[in-house]
Amino acid sequence: MKIVYYLFVLADKIVAKVPVGIIRALAHAGAGLYLLLFPRKRRQVEKNMRRALGPGATNEEVKQTALRAGRYYADYYVDIFWLPTQARESVLEKFGRINEAGLEAAVAAGKGLIVVLPHYGSWEAGAVYLSSLGPFAAVAEVLKPPELFDMFVRLRAGVGIDIFPYDSKPETRDRMVEALQSGTTLALLSDRDLKGTGVQVEFFGERTTLPPGPAVLAMRSGSPIVCVNVRNVDGGWVGHAMDPIRVEAEGDKDEIIARTMQQMAANLEVLIREDPAQWHMFMPAWPSDRE
Repeated sequence: MKIVYYLFVLADKIVAKVPVGIIRALAHAGAGLYLLLFPRKRRQVEKNMRRALGPGATNEEVKQTALRAGRYYADYYVDIFWLPTQARESVLEKFGRINEAGLEAAVAAGKGLIVVLPHYGSWEAGAVYLSSLGPFAAVAEVLKPPELFDMFVRLRAGVGIDIFPYDSKPETRDRMVEALQSGTTLALLSDRDLKGTGVQVEFFGERTTLPPGPAVLAMRSGSPIVCVNVRNVDGGWVGHAMDPIRVEAEGDKDEIIARTMQQMAANLEVLIREDPAQWHMFMPAWPSDRE
């Protein structure tokens, strides 16, 4: 995995010196080549795009959406390195907002907010906006080698994100609850369950599982949940916030979590379908794909 780390170090240095338009063009070309050279991966992307597009989508529409998905995924990686080099004011000027009133009111209430996102668009641009409202943190997968994880922590600190590692330690979850109760906004990417051990939901018309972390944290902290996306548009981004989900603190825990997770799945469907090509779902996420 060291080679991956060195490639990211190289990318970090290139982005600092080469115009971003050139970098995006090269990244788009590389994404297209990748999907061409790895047909099994391309077919999986097409399966996922067909789910998001719906049963009325034609084969050609699915194929073109999958190719666009590769380009948007490349844009996401470019933005990881490029956004920390930009002034916060410049990013905010290019960041549009849809239905943000409920989200901003929840932040202003000072009781913490759980932001649930799909792997979609360039969500680091949304982090610039969210961190402008108050203390902001996110949960991130622990990457290997450790140097790579440290690099991502540094890059994300550059756009205002404090990082909680995604691990199974009770003390990490306790720290998240404490941060929420002190007024922090906490973001979790919640549209796929890599271990397949989460809560069952219906997602794009098919049963699968999603990680229950947002619902559990909401019950423990009393913080509301807001599902959001950050969509790339010409020369900027648009963040769309769904209405807050209020989670009961008392009652049958399993029922509350199951109901909350299904609400989240329905909201994520709406957000992803705004432009399925911006959904970075390049892996099996339903049991039928893993079998």
